[in-house]
Amino acid sequence: MNREFIKNMILAKQYERDAFLSLLSPSIAQHVQVIEKEVKGMIFDLAKEWVVDVSSSVNAAEKEKTDGSDSEKKVKKVSIT
Repeated sequence: MNREFIKNMILAKQYERDAFLSLLSPSIAQHVQVIEKEVKGMIFDLAKEWVVDVSSSVNAAEKEKTDGSDSEKKVKKVSIT
């Protein structure tokens, strides 16, 4: 997508948010802003946990891959008579 388009869409959403808050009474608008900050914080925490989970999964997969190559070297030939 075009960067200018994305900037304009973000700006439009900010204007939409400001227009919505202007329709509310000031006390309710403050509550909405607090809720918005809490939701942003929750999303940030979830994203951070997801990144940690993904990186630990990748590390575990890489470890299994290297451990698997060692086990292939320990294979013994058995002759059946």
